[in-house]
Amino acid sequence: MSSLTKTLGVLVLSMGIMPIPNSAAGNGAEAFEKLKSLVGHWETDKTNMNKATLDLELTSGGTAVLEKFHMVDNGKPVEMTTLYYLDGDQVKLTHYCMAGNQPTMKGSYAPESKTLTFDLVSISNLKTPNDGHMHHATYTFIDNDHFKTTWTFRKEQKDAFTEDVTYVRTK
Repeated sequence: MSSLTKTLGVLVLSMGIMPIPNSAAGNGAEAFEKLKSLVGHWETDKTNMNKATLDLELTSGGTAVLEKFHMVDNGKPVEMTTLYYLDGDQVKLTHYCMAGNQPTMKGSYAPESKTLTFDLVSISNLKTPNDGHMHHATYTFIDNDHFKTTWTFRKEQKDAFTEDVTYVRTK
């Protein structure tokens, strides 16, 4: 057997024995635990111009976190719901948006920065790719009583704006 064939054989065998590192592998459960730690009532901090509240509750036998967003905009109530859950070892969210569509995003948790980043994987009820929708979200876990969210809204197939909000636990 040639030395090249032997080398390739050893490489192929070692790939089957040694797992290939995957930075996202194994962090879905940890990310979901971080989301579960947010269960409670939250309000926007004093730096936010628009007062909003979030109520997060554990539901479905502890397999999902339900988030209810409430605010008043120009005298009209604005409500949205987001459901966080594990799909295998991948944390996901489905956001039921006031834009009338439902983006589903998968998350990746970086423990060193306490940041959970969600990226769009699919969306229901989107009439055209140019229609507005939430496309990306980042959660930063500051401490037990503070966290920050950054949601990115995409329209005309490009980022239109982001919403940066810091929340404070009230109970």
